[in-house]
Amino acid sequence: MRIQLLIPGLLLTLISATPLPNPPTDHETPNLETSLLQEPQTKAVILSPDGNMATLGPDMAVKNWQAAGGCKRDWDENRRCLNQCIGEANTRCVGWKSMTGVIQGGCFPGWNTCRCVCEY
Repeated sequence: MRIQLLIPGLLLTLISATPLPNPPTDHETPNLETSLLQEPQTKAVILSPDGNMATLGPDMAVKNWQAAGGCKRDWDENRRCLNQCIGEANTRCVGWKSMTGVIQGGCFPGWNTCRCVCEY
């Protein structure tokens, strides 16, 4: 009788101990706006600070952060997200070579945040 009660308890313990998938990390950037196009594992074609296209090697470092301003409805108007990122890069990513503004959902329906991704 004790063995019959022990088996369901053991199965329940094994099921509850199974790890869940990891949440996205700070380095994952879904929903990319424009300005960064990747070519397979060799180089990136980017929009440089002066607006010209440039090619960078794979040895570039990357930083990302959430732009000041928080949850808004108009990050996508007049390149507001990208312009905010460029403004913040002077202190957060000194000497940057490329900048991408990533508009992400998750606040409220129809509201978004802006994540900045720079290469330096």
